[in-house]
Amino acid sequence: MQLIDYIGKHDFNMIHFSLTLIKDIDYKINSNILYYKNQVLHYIEDRIENYLEALHVKCSLQTIYKAEIYHFLHPKLNKLYEKHQLFSCL
Repeated sequence: MQLIDYIGKHDFNMIHFSLTLIKDIDYKINSNILYYKNQVLHYIEDRIENYLEALHVKCSLQTIYKAEIYHFLHPKLNKLYEKHQLFSCL
């Protein structure tokens, strides 16, 4: 039995999307494409919206998926903020 069989296709894809997004953000911070926390947050929001629109699910389910993705990303994002020194908008 594989992980995708155990947790389901949608959950597996959400986890994969979240991990890919964190790696992409780390790369963009390292290459100085993103250097403000505000930029990172807007980038995350745009990518999550695009991902959820591609799923073609109901609005209520999109809200739940969005909350789960943010909940999954938050600790990893804090580690990235500690690793890199980003500017903050006041």
